[in-house]
Amino acid sequence: MSQPPLTNSVTKEYANNLNNYGVIQLTGEEKSSYLQGQITADLNQLKDDKALLGCHCDFKGKTWSVFYTFIWKESILLVIHNSVLEKSLSELKKYGVFAKVEITDQSSTWQLTGGSGTEFEDTLKPIFGELPTLNRSVVSNDYGLVMAINQPEQRYLVLQPDNTEKRLSAEFTQDNELWEIADIQAGIGEIRDSSVNEYVPQMLNLQALDAIDFNKGCYMGQEVVARTKYLGRNKRAGFILKTESKNGNLSGEQLEYQIGENWRPGGKILRSGSNSEQTWAFAVLANDTEVGSNFRVKSSPDIILVVQALPYPLQ
Repeated sequence: MSQPPLTNSVTKEYANNLNNYGVIQLTGEEKSSYLQGQITADLNQLKDDKALLGCHCDFKGKTWSVFYTFIWKESILLVIHNSVLEKSLSELKKYGVFAKVEITDQSSTWQLTGGSGTEFEDTLKPIFGELPTLNRSVVSNDYGLVMAINQPEQRYLVLQPDNTEKRLSAEFTQDNELWEIADIQAGIGEIRDSSVNEYVPQMLNLQALDAIDFNKGCYMGQEVVARTKYLGRNKRAGFILKTESKNGNLSGEQLEYQIGENWRPGGKILRSGSNSEQTWAFAVLANDTEVGSNFRVKSSPDIILVVQALPYPLQ
């Protein structure tokens, strides 16, 4: 079974309401030192004008969540997918009772928007002035935060408090498919509830996205993450796949590959997005998988996805 040549017909002009993401807030005098011992990113690199990508693991190095983290006034914010927010929050709070830190779900007090293109930028400039340009660079003021992301095109993640006086004037869509597809095209492996606590960060390629600091010292799961790097034991990696058909959410679906007349287990889809009769997916597969390889969805064998090139080298 094969697919015709695939083309990218996804528009680069959009504004999506990211209502599938939430916000965890940390406050208190020990918030930074506490979070430093919980996540893969180095909090010493977190600045007012620089966000971090990181993940939160259990003591076995398996990933609870992947998130962006920001400084907001006297607090630290984690932007995290709603489907894993509650579990990650619970695990963070479990050890927070021993530190001077308060960890709360503040999703209801923030509006999250993602977008790209000239029109979207024009709605941001009256609020934030000169926009950030470098990847994960941030501009913030009393009206919120805006972060630049450079892959697969220049785009922006915007956080605004619900009570802010200056609101985005963009007409954004209530679905978030274009932002989801852009994240997949950027090769960002992200955990959903269907894959929580299954994969070490390197299986999501997070080392290639500077989301793991191997020199920061101890954190939850650090020994396993370090052994995975230095002993070369990881046999799986994240890959981008695409098919020329529009499908529903494929997160959690098992993939199969063909050997002769038989189909064998091939991996699992972590996230997917559909638009313009295309579906994009990010899946964990064997790390020697080649671009152009075909996989089918086990529960829907007619859906054939083709492996695409990653935008970064795998180490």
